[in-house]
Amino acid sequence: MIQQVYSHPDIYRIRVDLPDNPLQYLNAYVIKGPSGNLVIDTGFNRPECKRALGQGLQELGIRLQSDTALFITHLHADHSGLVGLFAAAGCPVYMHPVDYQYLVDSEDGSTWKAAEDNFMREGMPPEEIRTQFSNQARTFSPDPHFPVTTVQDGDHLHLAGCDLQVIHAPGHTPGLCCLYLAKEQVFFTSDHILFDITPNIQVWYHMKHALQRYLESLQKVRDLPVRLALPGHREGDTSIVGRIDEIMAHHDRRLAEICHLVKCYPHSTAYEIAPHMTWSMRGKKWKDFPPTQKWFALGETLAHIEYLVDHGTLRCCEEQGCRRYDLI
Repeated sequence: MIQQVYSHPDIYRIRVDLPDNPLQYLNAYVIKGPSGNLVIDTGFNRPECKRALGQGLQELGIRLQSDTALFITHLHADHSGLVGLFAAAGCPVYMHPVDYQYLVDSEDGSTWKAAEDNFMREGMPPEEIRTQFSNQARTFSPDPHFPVTTVQDGDHLHLAGCDLQVIHAPGHTPGLCCLYLAKEQVFFTSDHILFDITPNIQVWYHMKHALQRYLESLQKVRDLPVRLALPGHREGDTSIVGRIDEIMAHHDRRLAEICHLVKCYPHSTAYEIAPHMTWSMRGKKWKDFPPTQKWFALGETLAHIEYLVDHGTLRCCEEQGCRRYDLI
């Protein structure tokens, strides 16, 4: 399904369904220019996503060739999974180097192993860690061997007849980048700002202080003049200020909730804290959560715990290979 979301330049949204995923669908955006095109994000590396993206591009009369560029906003497989199609067709591919390197490093499984070891130290049982072998982020990820033009914060890309400013917004991933059309005040927010759901903030082995970085990235774009915000999932909006304030308030509540839970359950692991938190997920009880959602929930719990440890509110001690937390 395609929808024109802006005119002059002509910007289209291709809805790429994400089967068996609570995100429901990805918004792949296309800027159709006079002498070239830009595609922003792709969907998973799976037949259903390939078919949806391909049909959308076909309806727009776009063929994958050198005059069509691809911008990958961040490493997550629902955004980068089909990059191989573009690379094989000779399309230029743009991406932040930190996230690109993460894809490369993930090929041999070492980054997943590091995350698994970390989660085990946070109390996640080995049998639950083993369920992550079927995580969609693994099974539908791209082959990382593709030529890439790396981008940095503040770069200007002249693609599809547009001047697009790259805005590096670390937090959701270390290398997430938004794109901004200053003249039109159109902001491609990717998963940095979502309007119907709250972006998941995880811990990263090669990016410390993920929540702190994310909150700083929200402040970084808060005063950006925006007439149209186009997110990576669900629907967009005509303003970002109110939503940024809502997201920051959400994280304040999360931090307060964890402090309360640590007070009620002192000397707990992060895995013991996570089931008591407030979640909006499939499954009413922690035991009913899908394995992937337990993974994301524990990661988000850890990001908030890390923030509280960094700010001197919680202390961490390690006992018998597990980290436990108490109020200071």
